[in-house]
Amino acid sequence: MADDDLESLVTRYAALIRAAVSRVAGPRSADVGDDVAQRVATALWKRLRSEEAIEHPSTYIYRCAIRETLREVERLGEVESIKPIEDNLVDPGLDPEVRLRGRELETTVEQCLGDLQPERAQAVRAHLAGFDVDEIMELHTWPYQKARNLVARGMADLRELLARRGVRDV
Repeated sequence: MADDDLESLVTRYAALIRAAVSRVAGPRSADVGDDVAQRVATALWKRLRSEEAIEHPSTYIYRCAIRETLREVERLGEVESIKPIEDNLVDPGLDPEVRLRGRELETTVEQCLGDLQPERAQAVRAHLAGFDVDEIMELHTWPYQKARNLVARGMADLRELLARRGVRDV
């Protein structure tokens, strides 16, 4: 591995890293951005050093930035402020009525997540943001079985809470 490969990746994807940090950390992104960028660079360095191929660098770097930002915000004790599902439910290209229904669903999901046990809510938020169980396990330093159970039970609880509010087939 050449150091210029690492530098090239970090430089090329710096805007992607900043966007991921901003999306997850919101107003705290200025506080955590440099630390996250350094951790992403370290993860890239380790991956390149092991000579494991990075088939889709943008996806790898984005997920790494999201994971490291979540860790940093969690370390700061602000996990409840993270809303990684934001914008996943509403496509800005849709007509206004569909966007409104999407925003209402987003609000309902957020309210239901607030009713879950904290660890289940954390696991479900990460799951809805696209993390798999292995990544959730690593992110929260939970054993695999705990992460898997928290996602499964949290999603079941979320479906039940949504059904009570009249939301089905989500």
